[in-house]
This record gives sequence, structure tokens and C-alpha cells, in this order.
Amino acid sequence: MFRLVRFFLFTSVIAAVVVTISVVAYRKDEVQRLIDVAEGQNVILARSFANTIWPQFSSFITSIAASEREALQARPETHALREVLMELAIGLPVVKVQIFNLDGLTVYSTEPDDMGVYGKNNPGFIAAAWQGKPASKLTFRNQMSTFEGRIMDRDLVETYLPIRVGNGPIEGVFELYSDVTPLVTRIKTSTTNLMVGFAVVFGFLYVILFIVVRLADRTIKQQYADISEKNTKLEREVAARKRTETALTKAHEELEQRVDERTRKLTEEIAERRRAEDSLRKQSRAVEQSPAMTVITDIEGRIEYVNPRFTQVTGYTLEEISGKTPRILKSGEMPANEYETLWRTIAAGKEWQGEMHNRKKNGELYWALTSISPITNQNGEVTHFLGISEDVTQRKLVEEDARLHRNELAHAGRVIVVGEMATSLAHELNQPLTVISGCAQVCLDKLRSGNGRPEEMRDSVEQIAEQAQHASEIIRRIRRFLRKEENERRLIDMNDAIHGVENLLRVDAREQGAAIELDLADGLPAVKADLIQLQQVVLNLAHNGMEAMAGCRSGQRHLTIQTLAAHGGAVEVAVHDTGHGVPAEILARIFDPFFTTKASGLGMGLAISRSIVEDHGGRLWAASNDGIGAVFRFTLPRAKDARPSDR
Repeated sequence: MFRLVRFFLFTSVIAAVVVTISVVAYRKDEVQRLIDVAEGQNVILARSFANTIWPQFSSFITSIAASEREALQARPETHALREVLMELAIGLPVVKVQIFNLDGLTVYSTEPDDMGVYGKNNPGFIAAAWQGKPASKLTFRNQMSTFEGRIMDRDLVETYLPIRVGNGPIEGVFELYSDVTPLVTRIKTSTTNLMVGFAVVFGFLYVILFIVVRLADRTIKQQYADISEKNTKLEREVAARKRTETALTKAHEELEQRVDERTRKLTEEIAERRRAEDSLRKQSRAVEQSPAMTVITDIEGRIEYVNPRFTQVTGYTLEEISGKTPRILKSGEMPANEYETLWRTIAAGKEWQGEMHNRKKNGELYWALTSISPITNQNGEVTHFLGISEDVTQRKLVEEDARLHRNELAHAGRVIVVGEMATSLAHELNQPLTVISGCAQVCLDKLRSGNGRPEEMRDSVEQIAEQAQHASEIIRRIRRFLRKEENERRLIDMNDAIHGVENLLRVDAREQGAAIELDLADGLPAVKADLIQLQQVVLNLAHNGMEAMAGCRSGQRHLTIQTLAAHGGAVEVAVHDTGHGVPAEILARIFDPFFTTKASGLGMGLAISRSIVEDHGGRLWAASNDGIGAVFRFTLPRAKDARPSDR
């Protein structure tokens, strides 16, 4: 009896250990499945978050170096990022978000105390940032900060995810915490129920078997004489019963496992479907309520969807335009090669961006800033095209008004500068008129004396014609300078432009008792500009420089006009004088309209000069040389495809 009971107890212990190991393995498997599902969900959420926030905050996140926690918390980008993430996390199981740059610096965290801390030694960060793989684990937190406040005693799946733009390099790491407390609780409950079920069944069987063993022992003692026959029979019955009970137990366990597995899968499928439906509804509402025009076409360009903003701007409803192509919006104002470039770009699977001049249903023209990109399926095949446009007609009108205003200002400036140049121009005109008068008087004297022969007067008449042509050219130049018309920009060599006003400058310099030196660099690229306006700027800066030297001794009045190559292929012009310089308090206001230090000045010359230079895409500024003069500089961008001058 003792050996039989001991064997029975030993067998029972082994069975209990096996059952316990099975339950532990089952629970571990369920937890791992939960982590895998949560990681997959976090990957999707991270991509959605990255697609939403990365275009706006990537430069902020990637440019942050080591920083104090308080400095990061005070950054306006941090508050803006928190607002965007809070809005994105509405209705999602995400309770915490951390964003790392590639140095491991926590640039943003739902828990402010985590910001500014390095996590580069974290295995999850290493896997995401260096290997480009998601890394997840199940953790338990007694308390933590979330978007909606602090939470207590929660089971969380912590996932590190690499941030990419398309197929580009890794630019940062997302750390998402998803709340899986209900699922973990469900796993614990099912595990507990399974353990209880095993315990009940095992206990029941244990009691029955124990009773059977004791009855068998009593039977053996009482009927020892017939022990062999009855023992054989009893052993067969016990063995058969054990086999039956084992089969029943196994069938029961398998049935429970199947029921639990199916219940879990159904629950997950229902939850996933609800999340997908909620996400789809939010995306649909976002497109419907978007302030931008949205158009979706098939691979042939036939329109399948337009949002209400498209109808509001163009006047076409979805029913009217469905099945047609965007060519219905063509205005005929754009060159055909623009459309060819567009189709080549999107057909190659790339994004096209540009401005389009389209026509509405009522015939009205409008400008649209448009981005068209391909939509691909899981195999990377282009199935549709997505077009997003913004009506920028008002912006274009404002830009046109600004351009006309600049032309008006430039015209007024030319009138003012010509008024200031009147004295110099009078001197320049006086020279050809003096030559004409003298030569004419010589011819008259010879004719009156009766000794005038044609060959003797030919040289005088030729000089009269030449000087008259020169005076006429001066008058035509002034008329062009004063004429109010659109800018006629063309490729201009800056050195040639300065040589064109050299005579005017030298006449003015003689009157002022100053010396002019030209220091012009060779091989400068051409600029695309209005010649008259550029010469106006040079004359105005040179005239101001000579006036600034009026109080200096005549031998010290030197004006240098210099050209040189600037950064990025631009052309720089510098006008140096040897006057008394410009005080700092005046230097800060010298380009303000109507600000002048001259008793008879209007204060518009430098303001208009800066307007002209900036209208050409350049920059004009001034600097004082501490009592030994001032220098005015301006730069102009090189013309596209411009080659260096041979001069």
C-alpha cells in the first residue's frame, strides 16, 4: 500500500508541474502576441504621426543639440508639437509620446521631466535608430503623465520606432506607450480561469483515483487468496478508466483552448475594425472640410473624387466632373510643355508642384498653387493620382499691385534724381553746344569774307553734325530715364553700365573738385536688369558721395567705384568716398523715406535706390569708416545661364 500511494503522489506532483508549466507558457505566449499586435498598431500610429508632424517640425527636431530641460520646455515649437500630438491622440490608445533625435536627445516628451535627457544607451532606441527596426516591450507603471493628466497602475506596451520620410534615411525615433491594461487583465483572467479549471479537474480526478487505490488495497487484503485473478482484472479496469479520463481531460482542455483563442481573435478583430472605421471617418472628414481643393483621379487621369472646396472654387460639382479629366479646367494661358513636364513627373512616381492658371465653370480665371502626387498600392504600383490645390488668385493680385507700386516709386525716384542731376547735365550739354556755336561762327566768317571754300569748311560742318548728334543722344537718354513705362530687363554687363554714366560722373566731379577712380573687376557674370534704373542707382550713390566730401580739402576728395564678384556668383558694386563718414544714429535711418541731412534734399534718393536694387533681387547697405569716409554697397544676382564677361 505504501509504495502504491507514494507512486501515486509522485505522479500527481509531476502532473501538477506539467500543468503549471503549460499555463505559464500559455500566458507568456498570449503576452507576446499582445506585444506584437500593439507594436504593429504603434507602427501604424507612428507613421501617421510622422506624416502629420514631420513636414512641420522636422527641422526643429533634427537641429536641436544638447539643451537644458527648461529651455526645451519653453520653446514655442514644443508647445505647438504638444497641441498637434494631443489632437492626433484623441480616441487612440496612445498615452505617452517621446521623440528622440539621432543623438539620443529627448526633444519632446509627454512627461516634461524627460525632455533634455539622453536615451542613446536604451536597447530600444539603438534598435530603432541604428538598425531601423521597431522594438517593443510590456511594462507596468505605477503612475505617469499623459496627454490627459496622470494615470495609475497601467500595463503599457513601450515601442521604439524609426522615423523616415518615404524611403529616405532615419531622421529620428518615436517612443509610443499604448495602454493595454484591459487586454492584460483579460489574459490574467483567462489564465486564472484555466488554472482553476485545471485544479478542479485534477483535484476531482485525484480524489477519485485516490479512492480507487485505497479500495483496491482493501480488496487485495481482504481477498488475498484470489489476488492474482482479481488484481489483473482490477488493473485492466483502472487502466481503461485512466485512458478514458485522460482522453476526456485532453478533449476538455483542447476545447477550452479553442474557445479562448477564438474569443480572443474575435475581440481583437472587432476592436481593430472599429479603430479602422474611426480612422477612416476622421480622414474623410478632414478631406471634406479641408480648405484646400482635393482631386483624386485614376491612372488615366479621369476624375473620381473632388471635395466641397473644389466645387466652391471652380463651380463644378462631383456629378458634373466625374469621369472627366482635369483638362476641363485648362485656360489656355499656360504653355503646353508645362503640362508635359507635369505628366512626365507623376508618371515616373514623383511629386509635381507648381502654379496653374485655370478656368472656372463660369469662365473666370484663377491661379492655383498645386501639388500632384501618385498613390501606390501595397506592391508599389501607381493606381491613382492625388491633387491638392490652394487658390492663390488674391495673392497674385497683391503681388501685381506691389510690382506696379514699385514701378511708380522707381519712376518718381528717377524724376527726383534727374532734378538733382540737372546741373551736371547742363554742363555736359554745354560742351557740344559750345563746339557747335564756335564752328558755325567760323563758317559764317568765311562765307561773309567771300573766301569760304567748301573743303575748308568741311571739318567745321562735320564737327557741328557730330556734336549735334551727341547732344541729341543726351536728350534721348533723359527722356528714356523719365518715361513712365514697364521695366525692360535684359542681360547687362555691370562694367558697361558704369562706363555709360562715366562722363556724367566726371563732369559732376570737376564741379565738386573731386577725383573719380574706377576699379572694375574682369570676368563678372551678366545680370538681368533695367539699365536706366541701375545707372540711376550708381549716379545717386556717387552724387551723395561727392556731396559728403564737400567739406574736405580739394586734394583729399577721392571717389572710387568698384565692382567685384560676390558670394554665390552675384555681382557687387561699392562706392567709396573720403568724407567724414556717417554717424551711427544716422546710419540706422539713412534709407528711410523722406529722411535727409541736406537743407534742400527730399530724402527719397537712397530709399528709391534701395527699392530699385531689392526689386532686382539684390541688397543695398551702407557702412561708415570711422571718420575717413563711407562706403555704399549693393549686390545683384547673376542672370541664369549667364557667362563671365570677356572684358
